[in-house]
Order: sequence, then C-alpha cells, then structure tokens
Amino acid sequence: MSKDDAVVKLEAELDRVLTTLLIAANGSRTTVRIDDPARGWNVDFICGEGLKPGIKSLRGDGSIDQRAAATVAWMAKNRRNLIQPDLTNSPDPAPPPALMSAYSAKAQMLAPLFNKAGELQGWISVHYVDGTHDFSDGEIEALDRASAEVKRLTGI
Repeated sequence: MSKDDAVVKLEAELDRVLTTLLIAANGSRTTVRIDDPARGWNVDFICGEGLKPGIKSLRGDGSIDQRAAATVAWMAKNRRNLIQPDLTNSPDPAPPPALMSAYSAKAQMLAPLFNKAGELQGWISVHYVDGTHDFSDGEIEALDRASAEVKRLTGI
C-alpha cells in the first residue's frame, strides 16, 4: 500500500522539523511517533526522523511496544516533557531495554503530543548515543518549539 502524496509531503515536513531540532538540541537522533490511522501512522513506527551522520535510522523498526513503555505511561500521567540525562542510571521511569541496546541511546528527551481530547497521541524523542547528556535550557526550549510545530503541521 503506497502512501498518499499529502502524507509523504507531511512526513518530509516532519523530517525538516526534526532535523532543525537535532541541530538545536545537539542530539544524535530525533523522531516523532503519532497514532493517526487515517495517515497510516502508529506509534510503534516513526513518521519523522532527523539523524546525525553515522547514526542508525529507526524507520521501519517496530521492535518496541511503545505504548507498554514506562516512559510513555509517565508522559501520559505527568503531561510534560520527560528529560533523562543518563538512561543507564535512570531509576524512574525505566526506559525500555531495547532503547539502549537496539537504538544505542544513552540519554533522551521526550515531548508528549496531546490531542484536543487530551489523549496522548504521540511524542517527539531526542536520543543521545555518544554518552550521557546534561540538557541545557536552550535544548529543552528547542524541543518545545519542535513540539508546537509538529502539532501545527499535523493538526493534533
């Protein structure tokens, strides 16, 4: 099943937003996951990505049950960004083990995307694979800007 031209164009716009975030947040990988059956999107697969050279893409990788992750439950409950500067020593919420083994992430920021009904419809991730990362206010602000832009582009 091929994607509608409008969805392909929207995914390219999401990639642009995520690449801008990647640079502003000094990340290794940025992704967005959104549940939107009309567009063929499911949070188990990314619908947009930005990558630093040499970093593995997550396109087509559905190896993690995203909705079962403690980090996703935390965002749904706390309704705010989750900032984890050290995934190895992050006691609560524990990241999915595959995030570190398969995705090589050592630190991450997550921004929840709530729809107009107040449901967690998706999220943006910034992964750091080179090591732990102390997040600056500017990097967190870049995540917030990207979140607002993704919401505007997708109509969430």
